[in-house]
Amino acid sequence: MATICLRITNQDRVGLVLDISQVLARDNINILSMEVSPNIMYLEIESLSPNKYAFIHKQLCLIPQIITVDLISNMPHQEREQQLKAVMDTIGDGILAIDKEEVITHFNPAAEKILSYQSNEVLGKKIKDIFVSEIPLLEALHEGTPYSNCEFVVSTTRGKSHYITSGCPIRDANGITIGAVAVLKAMHDVKELVYSVTKPHINRFADILHVSEKMKHVINLAKLVAKNDSTVLIRGESGTGKELFARSIHMESLRREKIFAPINCAALPDALLESELFGYEDGSFSGAKKGGKSGLFEYANAGTIFLDEIGELSASLQAKLLRVLQDGKIRRIGSNQEISVDVRIIAATHRNLEEMIRKKEFRDDLYYRLNVIPIYIPPLRDRKEDLPLLIESLLLKINHRLKKQVTHLSQPAMSKLMQHDWLGNVRELRNVIERAVSLVSQGEITPEHIMLDQMNLQTASSVLPITNRKLKEVLAEMECHILREAIKTHGTSRQVGNVLGLSHTGVLNRMRKYDLSEKKV
Repeated sequence: MATICLRITNQDRVGLVLDISQVLARDNINILSMEVSPNIMYLEIESLSPNKYAFIHKQLCLIPQIITVDLISNMPHQEREQQLKAVMDTIGDGILAIDKEEVITHFNPAAEKILSYQSNEVLGKKIKDIFVSEIPLLEALHEGTPYSNCEFVVSTTRGKSHYITSGCPIRDANGITIGAVAVLKAMHDVKELVYSVTKPHINRFADILHVSEKMKHVINLAKLVAKNDSTVLIRGESGTGKELFARSIHMESLRREKIFAPINCAALPDALLESELFGYEDGSFSGAKKGGKSGLFEYANAGTIFLDEIGELSASLQAKLLRVLQDGKIRRIGSNQEISVDVRIIAATHRNLEEMIRKKEFRDDLYYRLNVIPIYIPPLRDRKEDLPLLIESLLLKINHRLKKQVTHLSQPAMSKLMQHDWLGNVRELRNVIERAVSLVSQGEITPEHIMLDQMNLQTASSVLPITNRKLKEVLAEMECHILREAIKTHGTSRQVGNVLGLSHTGVLNRMRKYDLSEKKV
């Protein structure tokens, strides 16, 4: 029905509404809605012809205390509803509201996307006709209890939806509950928001320090393959920087704005690793989080997942990973439903996968799925020309962290480092430089400050034969040895205390305990 709206300004008096109603009733005009406030009245009536409107307008203006009668486009409550709808439509979070009869009254576009329904399909329907499983919004309605930031995986007649929700009852001026409203945020949006706020610095290829031709070749290859979505298998000894390369490949790819999710396959027990990778359903095992939990493959959807130490995967997890690589689908623990994921996989290992395949320890079909783009990072001993650049960078970082002022290495110290084989690669180099900086108050690092891991093992085995000896005796002998070497190097007990992080009194007490003195040493 076509309608028109009137705004009537007036001087308020008793009986004014009755007079207006009588004018309209005499011409059989129905009042569809009315809003009254001090000195102003709004009417919505059925549409009138121009002549009839002119007649009614004249009759209304003749009523005492009426000042003006004007046509307006909408009633105030209609304008408020339009403004509210405009606000709700622009909000990125889903808004779902129900009245006291559990009927859905508001359902914005974000809620449509999260719950896979159009508003015209749900408005005016009971919420239980849409949601198969229980939802907290009904508790807010019937018990009057608000809730905040609850994670839910709920079932609707269209499938399952995973979101974070907050809700509260709606009360009138008398405190009576007349409905409830919920705010929904899709779980993948929550994860991306958390990641954008908490993500660590993601390395780029420019952060990989090198001058050697071998590293230049590897970096150029990695940059080339980063642009596509092919699976990458990074090979190299422990400490060569495999995760650094994985992060750099991600940042060079088209997925750089999405999540990079690393996980060490050797660091977690098999059952825990499976739940971390694939997630689980509510009640799938004892201690499972209510509502279930998404795994890393869901978390990193549209991004990159880095599987370090891939050679440590059990046979069952190898089979599940193969399924992801083949079909792009995962299945949570305790679920029969498959979830499609779009994740680029970068794997890494220091183990000989080919030998593991021969021993039936690693699936050959998984190997070929992972080894699409193989990248081999050379060990530090094969690119020793990179040592000075790496050492310079490490000195800056360690000086800053330890609040030292060690400026450089002497030429003999550098020669000593260049002759070492670096079985632990960059990780070992970092330890050796930090150890040397710790032993120097300021100035330069000399050869006596360079304590290489291989030398330490030899010293420890010669100084500390532990056969048939108590731990207390072994520790005491090691402490005595460290003190003696520190006194030889630094000369005074006060300097020894600074290096070893002990008080001057603590050093003197230990020297008396082991009958050490600066002169004897």
